[in-house]
Amino acid sequence: MICDNNHCFDIAKEGYVNLLPAQHKKTKNPGDNNIMIRCRKDFLSKGYFQFLVPEIVSIIEKYNNNSFPMAFLDVGCGEGYFVDKIKKQLDRPANYYAMDISREAIRLAARRNNSICWFVASSNNIPIEDNSLDIVLKINAPLNYLNIKNKLSTNAFVISVTPGKQHLEKLRELMYLKPAIHKQESTPEGFSLLQNQQIKAPLYLSDAQDIYNLFKMTPYYWNASNDAKKNILSLESLDTIASFNINVYKVETQN
Repeated sequence: MICDNNHCFDIAKEGYVNLLPAQHKKTKNPGDNNIMIRCRKDFLSKGYFQFLVPEIVSIIEKYNNNSFPMAFLDVGCGEGYFVDKIKKQLDRPANYYAMDISREAIRLAARRNNSICWFVASSNNIPIEDNSLDIVLKINAPLNYLNIKNKLSTNAFVISVTPGKQHLEKLRELMYLKPAIHKQESTPEGFSLLQNQQIKAPLYLSDAQDIYNLFKMTPYYWNASNDAKKNILSLESLDTIASFNINVYKVETQN
């Protein structure tokens, strides 16, 4: 790939392209580390959060009625589980793009589905043309809303998925004497809220490896005390709740 300034970007053998300039990196390997990425890949592959997929597909079908191919971007896609599942379930013409700041995550993601355009980039500097995106999805990922605003087409919308109030509450209770409730995302400046919904499902883990993967793929692991880590990693089962908050935003109409 070649940009307007004649800079060349090679497409890796796995099928992704790295569009993250060195000057935009704060560390040598930004994003989630390899342990978190592989734990998330193994955990999600078991289908524990699969119930999110039909909810997201339903929102897309509700708000996007365009007959021409829509342009869909998953920001902070990780190893690509959700965008791959959504593409397979959503029966309509579309161009799918997915990005993450972690090169290792995108390298694994590109092996899932070669019909998705995978690339490494920062959500603070998304290399997408203005007015070109119809749907933006972010699941438990950061997004610079001011940066994405100009990238959206006239009827575009953003689907934001964040942890719900009860998300993994039993896991958090094992870590903290007084676990904080997840703060709900407020409507970003320049956008209006089209829809808000909370969804949840029981989450029962009877495999120690699945508990290990869940714990290590979350920020909880890196904030936990050594005693809390030992207690959680010694569990043989975990009975908790997976809870998510889904907000749908549209660029605010200027009067």
